[in-house]
Amino acid sequence: MADDIEAPDRATLRMFLHSGLVWQLCWSSYWTLFFLRVVVDVGLDPLQLLLLGTTKEITILLVEIPTGVVADIRSRRLSVILSFVICGMAVVGAGLADSFGLLVATQALWAFGSTFRSGAETAWFTDEVGSLATVDAVLPRRGRYEAVGSIVGVAATAVLAAAAGLSVALVAVGIVLVVWGLVLRVRMPETGFIRHEISARERFGQLFREGLHASRRPGLRVLLVVTVATGFASEAVDRLSVARLDQVGLQESIDPALLVGGATVAQSLGVIVLLAVYGRRLAGPRLVMAMQMLNAVTALGVVVLARSGLLAVALVGMVTAGTARSVARTVTVGWTNHFTVRANRATVHSFVGQAQSLGEIAGGIVLGVVARQIGIGAALTTSAIIYLLASGWTSRGRHRWASPTQPNALP
Repeated sequence: MADDIEAPDRATLRMFLHSGLVWQLCWSSYWTLFFLRVVVDVGLDPLQLLLLGTTKEITILLVEIPTGVVADIRSRRLSVILSFVICGMAVVGAGLADSFGLLVATQALWAFGSTFRSGAETAWFTDEVGSLATVDAVLPRRGRYEAVGSIVGVAATAVLAAAAGLSVALVAVGIVLVVWGLVLRVRMPETGFIRHEISARERFGQLFREGLHASRRPGLRVLLVVTVATGFASEAVDRLSVARLDQVGLQESIDPALLVGGATVAQSLGVIVLLAVYGRRLAGPRLVMAMQMLNAVTALGVVVLARSGLLAVALVGMVTAGTARSVARTVTVGWTNHFTVRANRATVHSFVGQAQSLGEIAGGIVLGVVARQIGIGAALTTSAIIYLLASGWTSRGRHRWASPTQPNALP
């Protein structure tokens, strides 16, 4: 892929790929360690676990559009840098906090920081290379880089957690995020961004209207519905998977950090294989079929996790669902990118992020009650059913796909 990009853009390509690797290295390590810590060390109950997620998603819902507009008005490069630094501070806090209230605060801070990056990094890269065809080709490659980052990060931090404790490993992950933000401050270029001279308030209103207009396009509207549904279902999967493993003997096996870390590594290897085999096909209307299949596979994995009483089988279900969901994130970014223009790219990505947050807020509350009243298995089974329904709805995108841009040029 590097040979397909002219020499002046090689540094931009490397930065985009490496930044994705570092982010996923830290993101995968953070969530693996965090949920182990709050289940094993802190001992939160299922409803508290889901309320952590609800706090995160409410924060995202409140700030996603404003921070997306900042990226479209001020600087996408600045937004990405802020995201790494703020999220790093949140992860350090998550490693040190011991009470439910403080853990909630770290989730809110993480959510705030992550919205600065949401959409901004892809919008930055798209502007720098100036071609949707190039972006379509690079996104699967970046997905493979992210999977490699996940393997390296989870493996290293699992060993560190086993040796020094979950808290120490989390603090180390936070420091890596902050340091990379400083690296971006020095090395990240920004030549394709066009600054608008109108006031922030006027531009906010303009971008908000453009985002709403884009969201009414039939192809993007299908994705928004699917994103709300999968967001609803994903909250239980994100927050209760480790708790479910704990029910079927997680702490009776080898060190939990090593076991869950090994499962995450297996998941990342699956992502690498899928993107290597099918990555070049993930473009244009083919994204619809890919999303449909990925949601169906996720449903299968989640139901295995929910219903199996054997730790090994439950782990297989978790890895299967996690692999499909990781590839689906790449598909979502590519699908969204086809329904944006240069001026509103970060904002439209933020609209999709808000759709996911709306689903996760509702899912956190509803599935949290189900988990507490009926059981974790019931909450996960409900999630599997919703993923299957989302797979069916995705098929509508085949008849509603309409790209507003030319495949090799950006307006």
